[in-house]
Amino acid sequence: MKFGLLKAAIAATAAIAMSAAAHAQDKLSFRLDYSLYGTHAPFFLGIDRGYYKAEGIDLQLGEGSGSSNTAKLIAQGTDPIGFLDYGTMVKGIASGMPLKGVFGVHQRSPMVIISHADAPIKTPKDLAGKVLAMSQAESTAQMFPVLAAVGGLDPAQVNVISPAVGAKTALFLQKRADAITGTAYFHIPPLEAQGAKISYFYYADFGVSAQEGGIAVNTDWLKTNADLARRFIRATGKAFAAAKAEPAAAVDALVKQRPDLVRNRDLLLSQLKLSMEATSTPNTQGMPFGKMSEKDWQAMVDQLVESKQISAKLPLDKLYTNEFISE
Repeated sequence: MKFGLLKAAIAATAAIAMSAAAHAQDKLSFRLDYSLYGTHAPFFLGIDRGYYKAEGIDLQLGEGSGSSNTAKLIAQGTDPIGFLDYGTMVKGIASGMPLKGVFGVHQRSPMVIISHADAPIKTPKDLAGKVLAMSQAESTAQMFPVLAAVGGLDPAQVNVISPAVGAKTALFLQKRADAITGTAYFHIPPLEAQGAKISYFYYADFGVSAQEGGIAVNTDWLKTNADLARRFIRATGKAFAAAKAEPAAAVDALVKQRPDLVRNRDLLLSQLKLSMEATSTPNTQGMPFGKMSEKDWQAMVDQLVESKQISAKLPLDKLYTNEFISE
């Protein structure tokens, strides 16, 4: 009888241990590129619907203060993975940062130059002699020299002011700046919501080929965490596909976790919808969400070299990989 009780106790203990293992979650610290905006909603949808939990991941999201700073945090290992501008990432890799892109989001550049409708700036050359506000930590500032190069503009002819991150829109609204750099999905909806009459053109209109927002990892971390990275990307692919189909649900998931942003729900929704218009290029049509094109990457690297943002071409396999994207 005692043996039977002991056997039962052992079996029960084993069952508890197995159950605990099955429910164990790998904590993963993920750094965003900026304070919360609409493009971040898919990550919250993935948390809310249990996509990350189903992959054994306890995802912890941290807000950022510009892609340059996010790149540094990932490279330092403060956060092993995050969301940032890929042009900024490439410049970081060229300087020795251990980074690599693993999931493309904005594969057609949504970067813009925004000006006042009553004094529109329609081409890069029109910026000569004008006051342009851009924070150097932001992705649009990192890629501005490329726009100048392909658009025939001498950057020295532009009066650049560098406000703190997040302050340039106030300068623009006060008409202390003739123009600002921005991204269509992030800057246009709030400016229009505040009644601003604006004009804008895309960097891409003048030939800038740039992967923009995407997920990057610390390559040292990746060497020992490939399985965790694969599970994270699998869950993230589901989250972004669901958010593209149901943008309102994605924004509701964000607001559910950050009720202080409920007053901005319509703005967040507009940002997410605009963001999703930049998720593919002619070279990625029909590919799974997040998969990237060698042609697109090569075009961006060529322009970074030609505009002297990096000194030499880098092997593409040092910059990105599609190996974690499920077909």
